[in-house]
Amino acid sequence: MRRETLSFRQKGQAMLFGLLFLAVVVMTLLILYNQGQLVQNRIQLENAADAAVYSQAKLAARNQNFIAYTNRAMVANEVSIGQMVALLSWAKHYKNAGAFANYPLYKFPVAPPSPVTFSDVLSIITLPWQIMGTVVEAPTKVMVKTWPTVVSYFNGALGVFQKMFALATLEAQVEINLKVVEDHEKDPDKPEMYTPVVGWYFFTQNALLTYFGENFSPTNLASLVGDADTDDAEAEDLVADFLGDQVGELENMINNNSPGKSSSGNSSGGKNSNLNSSEEDDAAIEAYQRYAAIVNRNRESFTKDRHWDFGVGTDFSFPLTLDAGIVKLTIVLDLGFWAGLKNDGGTAYIGNDMEADSDIETLGWSSIDMTSFGIELYFGLFVNIEVCLPIIGCNDWTLLDIDVDIPIGFPLAGATHQLVSDTANAKKVMTDWGYPGMDDPGMYGGDGDDPLNDGAFDLFHLQGLLWGQVAPDLLPGMYGLNTTNDVTDTYGAPPSYYSLGGSFQESGVGYEFAIALTKSMDDIETTDHDAIGISGEADDWDGDNIGRGRFDVQTHSRAEGNDIAANYQQVIWGDDRPMMTVSAAETYFANPMQENADGSAEPASLFSPFWDARLKEPSAIAILIATGEIDWEEIFDGLGGETIEIIEWLLNAIGEKMVEAGVEYMLDQVDSPWDSVIEDPVNNAANAAKDVAVDAVVDQLEDYLP
Repeated sequence: MRRETLSFRQKGQAMLFGLLFLAVVVMTLLILYNQGQLVQNRIQLENAADAAVYSQAKLAARNQNFIAYTNRAMVANEVSIGQMVALLSWAKHYKNAGAFANYPLYKFPVAPPSPVTFSDVLSIITLPWQIMGTVVEAPTKVMVKTWPTVVSYFNGALGVFQKMFALATLEAQVEINLKVVEDHEKDPDKPEMYTPVVGWYFFTQNALLTYFGENFSPTNLASLVGDADTDDAEAEDLVADFLGDQVGELENMINNNSPGKSSSGNSSGGKNSNLNSSEEDDAAIEAYQRYAAIVNRNRESFTKDRHWDFGVGTDFSFPLTLDAGIVKLTIVLDLGFWAGLKNDGGTAYIGNDMEADSDIETLGWSSIDMTSFGIELYFGLFVNIEVCLPIIGCNDWTLLDIDVDIPIGFPLAGATHQLVSDTANAKKVMTDWGYPGMDDPGMYGGDGDDPLNDGAFDLFHLQGLLWGQVAPDLLPGMYGLNTTNDVTDTYGAPPSYYSLGGSFQESGVGYEFAIALTKSMDDIETTDHDAIGISGEADDWDGDNIGRGRFDVQTHSRAEGNDIAANYQQVIWGDDRPMMTVSAAETYFANPMQENADGSAEPASLFSPFWDARLKEPSAIAILIATGEIDWEEIFDGLGGETIEIIEWLLNAIGEKMVEAGVEYMLDQVDSPWDSVIEDPVNNAANAAKDVAVDAVVDQLEDYLP
C-alpha cells in the first residue's frame, strides 16, 4: 500500500520541468521576435537613409559635372574668338608692310646717285604680302565684329543654364529623397518611414553652405557646439571636421561669378537679403584670373605663338686652360652670329591689373604681330678656377659666367588688334602692352626653349615696336589710340559662370550631405505592440500608469519624456517615440586617367568633369543637431520650423539669387534693340521654370508629410 501511494505521488514531475522549459522557450522566442522586428526595421531604415543620401550626393556630383562641361564649352567658345582676333592681327600686319617700308633708315638710295631707295625696294618686295593682308583683312574684320557677339550671347545662355540646372538639381534631390524612401517601404500602401523636419534641414544646410557659405559664421557654430557639453578645443575640432578645416572665413563651395559683382552673385534687398555677404571678397577676381589662365592655356598654336624665322648662323667656341698644378684656370669664350628674318606674334586673353571687380570687365583679347630682319650677335664668357690641395682635395669656383645677346633688327611689318566690351577698356599706347625685351614668353608668343623665339616684344623687334607708335601712315599709332581701325568693341564681357571655392580646389571634397529618416515605434509590431493587444491603454509611459510592456520601456527613444530636450526632439523628428537614423555622403573629385607632369593628382575644379559621390560617416555636428543638443534654427537665421516652409524658402532663394541674377546679367550683354525684344520672353521662361520647380516640390511634400 505504501509503495503504491509513493508511486502515485511521483507522477507529473516531467510535466513541471516541461512547463518551465516551455516558459523559457516562449520567452526566448518572444525576445528573438522582438529583436528581429527591431533589427529588421532598423536595417530597412538605414538602407533607405543610405540610398537616399547617396542619391542626393550623386545628383550634386552630376550637377558639378554639368557645370564642368558647360565651363569647358565657354572656354572653347572664348578660344574661337581669339582665333578670329589672331587672324585679323596677322592679316593687318602684312597689310601694314607699306607703312613700315617708310622707316627713315630706308630712305637712303640703294646705289647713289640713283633715286631708288631701300624703301622703294621693300615696298615692291612686300607688295604681294600687302595684297594678301588686305584681302584677308576684309572678311576677317566682319567676323571679328559679329562672331564675338554671338559667342558672348551663347556663353551668357550657358551661364543661365548652369543656374537653372542647379535649381533643377535641388528639386530632383527633394523628389529622389521621397521616391527612395517610398521604394524602401515594406507596404507602399501603408507608408511608415518619413523624412522629419530635421532631415529637410540637413538638405537645406548643404545647399546653403554650397552656394551661400560665405554668409555663415564658423565662430557662431563653434559657440553652439561649445554649449553642447564640449570644451573649446573639442568644439573647434568638430567644426573644422564638419567644414573641411575651414575655421576662419567660410567659403562657398560653388561660387556664382558675374563681372562687377561679388562671387556669390549678391544683390541688394529682397526677402532673402539675409543671404547677402557682409563684406566684399576677392573670390570673383581669383575666379576670373583662373578663367583667363585656362583660356590662355587652351589657345591653339596659331593663336598662342605665330613664330617663324629664316636665316643663317654659326657659333664659335674658344676654350683656354691654364694649369699651374695646384691651381687650374679655365676660360671659355663663345661667339655666335645669326642673320635673317623673324616673325613673331601672339594673342592673349587679358585685362587690366585684375585687382578689383571692375577690372574683370576689362578682360578681352589683345593681339600683336611683328616682322623684322637683321642680325643677332652672341657673346659668352665663362671663367672657372679649381684649387687642389693635399688631403683637403679639390674645390672649384665659377668666377664669371656671362651671356650677352645683341639683336639688331629692322622693321618690316607690324600690327595689333583688340577685342573689348568697351573701347574705354582698350590699351592705348605701347607701354600699356609691355616693353621691348620683357621676359614673358607665352603672352604674345615666345618659347623659352627656343633662343630665337622671345615673342613679339623681342629686342630684335625694338625698332619696329617703336616705329609702330609714331609711323605717319599709322598715326595715332597701332596700339589702340585708333579705335576705329585697331579696336573692336563687340565683345560682351566675360560670361557669368560657376567656379569652385579655393579650399575645395585643395581638398577635392564637398560639404557634407546628411539625411535623417525615422518611423514611429508604434508602427513596429512587437509582442507588446498595441496592434497585438498586449500593451495597456495609457498614452504616456512616463506617467503614473505605465501602460507599455518591458520591451517598449527598454527601447524607448530619447524623444520620449516631458522635458525640454524631449519636446524639441519630438518636434524635429515628428513623433514622440521615433526610431531614427542619420546617414551622410559627400561629393569628391578624382580623375583616374590624368596626372600632372610631376606625378601628382589633378587638382579639383569645375572645369574637369570627374566628380562622384560616396557614403561617409555622419559628422559629430550632424549627430548633435539630430539629437537636439544644437538648435539648428540658431545656425541659419531666417529658416522656419516647418518642412514646406524650409524647402520653399530655399528654392525661392536659389531662384532669386542665381537664376534671376544670371538672366539679368545675360540681358545686360545684349545690345539694343535686341535686348528689348528678348527681355520679356527670357524673363518669363526663367520665372516659369523656377515656379514650376518650386510648386512641384511643394505639392509633393504635402503628399508625403507625416
